[in-house]
Amino acid sequence: IMSATEENLNLLLSKVMTDKFCSGEASDFDACIQHFVPQHIDGSFVDQSLQRKGLNRCGPYKEAVQRCMQDDSKHKIILRQAAKAPTCDKERKLLNTCQSTRKDCTAESTELLFCGLVHIVQARQKKLGSSATGIPE
Repeated sequence: IMSATEENLNLLLSKVMTDKFCSGEASDFDACIQHFVPQHIDGSFVDQSLQRKGLNRCGPYKEAVQRCMQDDSKHKIILRQAAKAPTCDKERKLLNTCQSTRKDCTAESTELLFCGLVHIVQARQKKLGSSATGIPE
């Protein structure tokens, strides 16, 4: 069973992965779902059958998203960026202190990654927000 922190960490990692590397695949999958899977169903056998057929038709797009999201080399890039986030000096110092005194620093590494992923998401939102308004960074 995952803790709330691990779940939030996975959600942030998924968001960053989608934004940074897998947006094309996610967009294709979303378009397929919108086009082939009935969105408003009444629970009838016919609607359920149409929904299943649509989901089956979108299977290759779903697999492409999963392959992209599970790419270890892309995970490493993002986690390295998260660990170096400029706003996470305190968390980085705590992890370094922990690593020099004990073996299990899972909580400290999780805090650093959480901080870094939040930084990446916020920086991206700020960048998208300022470019949408035409304000240079």
